[in-house]
Amino acid sequence: MDESGPPQHTVNDGLHPEPDHHPQPDDTNLEGESSKARLERLGRQRPKPLPSAWKEIGFVFSIVMSQALTEYFVSGFTVLIPTVVSALDISPQAVTWPASAFSLVISSFLLPFGRLADIYGGFPVYIAGSVWYCAWAVIVGFSQNEIMLDVCRAMQGLGPAAYLPAGLMLLGSVYRPGPRKNLVFCIYGAMAVLGFFIGIFFAGVAGEYAGWRWYFWIGGILAAFTAVVAWFTIPNDHADLKHNGVKMDWLGSITIVSGLILLVYAITDSSHAPQGWATPYIYATFIASILFLSAAFYIEGWVAEQPLLPFEVFTIK
Repeated sequence: MDESGPPQHTVNDGLHPEPDHHPQPDDTNLEGESSKARLERLGRQRPKPLPSAWKEIGFVFSIVMSQALTEYFVSGFTVLIPTVVSALDISPQAVTWPASAFSLVISSFLLPFGRLADIYGGFPVYIAGSVWYCAWAVIVGFSQNEIMLDVCRAMQGLGPAAYLPAGLMLLGSVYRPGPRKNLVFCIYGAMAVLGFFIGIFFAGVAGEYAGWRWYFWIGGILAAFTAVVAWFTIPNDHADLKHNGVKMDWLGSITIVSGLILLVYAITDSSHAPQGWATPYIYATFIASILFLSAAFYIEGWVAEQPLLPFEVFTIK
């Protein structure tokens, strides 16, 4: 007599996707429910890692706020530039960098931080990025000169570079494909627009009534609140990923980040350099960027065991 009992039907928790399955019209389970109907039902249910409605609300709020906070410090700062330039006595030639350093660092470090999320999990990388972002938002509000402002804005950019890919990873792994996941991703995309206008609003209010420094401190308060909610609501996936065999591509990270930063620096600063493109440090940094990016191309194609940017990505139509 078989004592193993009837087969158990479990619901995937979202962190470990089930294998692809293409059901036929007559493909049914023991309860008479077709696989297509079952997948549709599971796609509408709350994910198992989010056991309550409040935890799901907090989780979604934490992740979508990453979009809003990033756009907050992009759009609002453009409104504050005249006030900040006057307060810190920044020369017209250097006005570009307080605004550009933030976005440049974000775009340059997205790939390395995305790989760290693959190695250590989205939860620790997201929390670390949010806390880092909050800390530098407060520090940049105390800037006393142009150099301090530029450095703080650049350091602040490391926060979104960490939590943006980690947030997408968490959304994609926690939610099963289906209507519920589609709705959450729609909210995620819409929050970028909302954050853009929130940044403009608070920049205008702070610049007019409270002083430009409060624009950064308000952003820091919002980031701190988001980090606290994220700590209590985001499922910790570190244990599930720590033995997944993913490795860091350090050579690729160094060459890609260095090449991108030097290239954008040369192109951006050439318009303000004393002799334009003929200025020695401009063409020196431009040549160095080409060398770094060429080395990155070789490393990603023929050296790295697990490249950050494998060539197979470009074969997808």
